Amino acid sequence: MDTDESDDFKGPGATLLSILSVLYVGFHVLTAGLLPLSELHQRSVHVGFSLFLVFIPVIGLTWLRGRQASRWVVVREISLGLFAVVAAAYIFFSEQRLIETFSLEVQPVEIALTVGLVLLLLEGARRTTGPILPTLTIVAIAYAILGEFIPGWWGHPGFAATYVVEHLYLGTEAIWGLITGLSAGLIAVFIMFGCFLLVTGAADTFMDIALIAAGRSPGGAAKVSTIASAFFGMVNGAAVANVATTGNFTIPAMKRLGYRPAFAGAVEAVASSGGQITPPIMGSVAFVMAEILEIPYVTIVVAATVPALLFYVTVWFSIDVEARKLDLRAFDEQDIPTLRQVLNFRKVVPLAVTITVLLAGMFSGQTLTLAAFYAILTNLAFYLVLGRTGAESWKEKLLCLLDGARLGTRRVATLVPLLVCAQITLSLITFTGFGIKLSELILSVGLGHGMLIASFLTLVVSMVLGMGMPTTAAYLLASAVCAPALSQLGVPILHAHLFVFYGALLSALTPPVCTAVFTASIITQTHWWPIALESLKLAVMKYVLPFFFIFRPAMMMEGEPMQILWATVSGIAAAFLFALGTGGFYRNAFSWPLRGLLIAAALGVIPGVLVLDLLALGLVAGIVLHGRWQERLSRQTP
Repeated sequence: MDTDESDDFKGPGATLLSILSVLYVGFHVLTAGLLPLSELHQRSVHVGFSLFLVFIPVIGLTWLRGRQASRWVVVREISLGLFAVVAAAYIFFSEQRLIETFSLEVQPVEIALTVGLVLLLLEGARRTTGPILPTLTIVAIAYAILGEFIPGWWGHPGFAATYVVEHLYLGTEAIWGLITGLSAGLIAVFIMFGCFLLVTGAADTFMDIALIAAGRSPGGAAKVSTIASAFFGMVNGAAVANVATTGNFTIPAMKRLGYRPAFAGAVEAVASSGGQITPPIMGSVAFVMAEILEIPYVTIVVAATVPALLFYVTVWFSIDVEARKLDLRAFDEQDIPTLRQVLNFRKVVPLAVTITVLLAGMFSGQTLTLAAFYAILTNLAFYLVLGRTGAESWKEKLLCLLDGARLGTRRVATLVPLLVCAQITLSLITFTGFGIKLSELILSVGLGHGMLIASFLTLVVSMVLGMGMPTTAAYLLASAVCAPALSQLGVPILHAHLFVFYGALLSALTPPVCTAVFTASIITQTHWWPIALESLKLAVMKYVLPFFFIFRPAMMMEGEPMQILWATVSGIAAAFLFALGTGGFYRNAFSWPLRGLLIAAALGVIPGVLVLDLLALGLVAGIVLHGRWQERLSRQTP
């Protein structure tokens, strides 16, 4: 949901939804800092409250649109929401029994609650994000129950129905497992932090900085989109929401300045998908990965810095190629703010201090949720004291913060069913042994056909598992299934997790389930397929970067300083060659054989062979020098 989604909350249902939003945000923020709860207590309230919100607002939003809900719809939605609350409350009040009892005797009421809660989670995920993950969860449940009837290696011995119920509902492996815990704490509080940043002025500041940095250069609108989307995506961690937020400004601007609609949509989709790989926040995945791998957060940020740089360098070069090929103009001067306007105390200082508090908390050894808690308090305090313009009344400030609470509530609550379904799926993959079988398949391919084939297969599987999912869910699902196989093949664990993380995110751009492309097509009013093709060209480096994690660890800041520097320079050369090869232009149009050579030379940088690096750098130097020589000749010719 984006900031303008708060418009949905105007009308008869607004008061109830506003109260629930304040309570929801208050619960997560306070338990992140002042009132920590035990695992089952925190997770049960989180899931029950979220599902209640997923179903109840359907009534309010039906009223809001002027279509009076039927009595049946009202009763149905309230009943579903209350059932979720009851199922979660049962776990809340049974915590001691569940923790202290080694072998539980499953009661009939617990079977009913399990079936009902799972169905609600599936329906909630379907309503909020579509049928893909719920379908996968249903397949996983069916495999757990019916897998004993599958012959051969892919079958399993079978499990009693009561044992499946105990696993799903009465333990901490499935519905109340690790991902649910991350959702209830880390993910929820960081999403809320991002929402408060946006409603209190960060969105305007990000866009103004992007306009100053790139608005005057060739292809300025597309470059502004790239910078702004990096800022937004880093905070909100959702490519689709990112496209919907910045795209409403950048796509019309690009079209107005002469960009082809398909290219404009592709720039926004690709740039928005890059925010999730951009340190230091990476859409909260860096924090989740640090928790899972039990390594310092800063280690992940350092490892991800050069790859993110290379991704954006490729997009930047590609935009420049397109702009020069079509002779596109920059933004008009009156559309670009002055540096004095951007460096306004009320805009820059609150944002800078808030981010500093967040990073200081992270690097000082505090828990990530506590660091976010202090950052939220800092942001709110600055806003209440200073405001955005200095002219707002206290009522206006409080209404703005209420918008932030509504926005945070919508984003978190709609994500929870998806994350819990992902947790159920992952737990059943482990529970039934299917994950081990899939890992062994990848492992056997690696042992029989080499690391390149195994890594390519892993990338494809990660991409398929990430289709249609938000960043965190995509990463968690792909890492649970694919990362162990790479690790067994000798890939360091952090490298393996970054590899599958990048692979899962590629699904947002890769047909047929390219959600970022679909969103961009709605804004551009263009068919999605041309946008998808342009996106594949712009994002070519993103498809290559995962292989650097395996074959060229210097790209992850590992090794001697000169090795890291050389790898970075070679990577930039590859980015330049990819941009020229896919764009087919520098100062003149390129032939197809030359474009193929440039792309092949860029791919040759992956293994880190000195001769191939030198070939790539030599091609870059030759193309630049030849272009300048031709330009000089054209100026001398009368």
